[in-house]
Amino acid sequence: MRLLILGGALAIALPTIGLAQPAPPPAADYVAMAGQSDLFEIKSGQLAETKAANPAIKKFAQQMVDDHTKTTKMVMAALKASGMQDAPPASLSADQQTMLAELKSESGEAFDKTYIAQQLKAHQDALALQSGYADGGDDPKLKAAAGKIVPVVKMHLAMLQGMS
Repeated sequence: MRLLILGGALAIALPTIGLAQPAPPPAADYVAMAGQSDLFEIKSGQLAETKAANPAIKKFAQQMVDDHTKTTKMVMAALKASGMQDAPPASLSADQQTMLAELKSESGEAFDKTYIAQQLKAHQDALALQSGYADGGDDPKLKAAAGKIVPVVKMHLAMLQGMS
């Protein structure tokens, strides 16, 4: 009987173990990570504008370029309003460089599938970053900017889920 009760308690407790959000990064790291995320969206979007086979994907890609250019400006304005020094220009991570190289090697429907799959992952990562910082970041101005970016990323994810 004790084993059954213990097993029941574990079954209730296990789904909640490990679900706590990791602590958001410090402000400077958040700015760098947000910059990388936006830069990937812009570069891959520019590529998709010319290489995508599906006109809906081309339209989405243009929106990614426009929206992520705006979100970069929002973060930079919040950084300046916080009195922090300007962040160095963003550069792609090694993973993002690999994904961009993969996109460059694709064409037609294969490009479209790869682009959508990459965008889903990139936006899931962006949502985790932005919502985590909005909820618990260490700089109020950057937290506010992240809070304004969260709905934009959620909208992008909804659009992507409709395309996939």
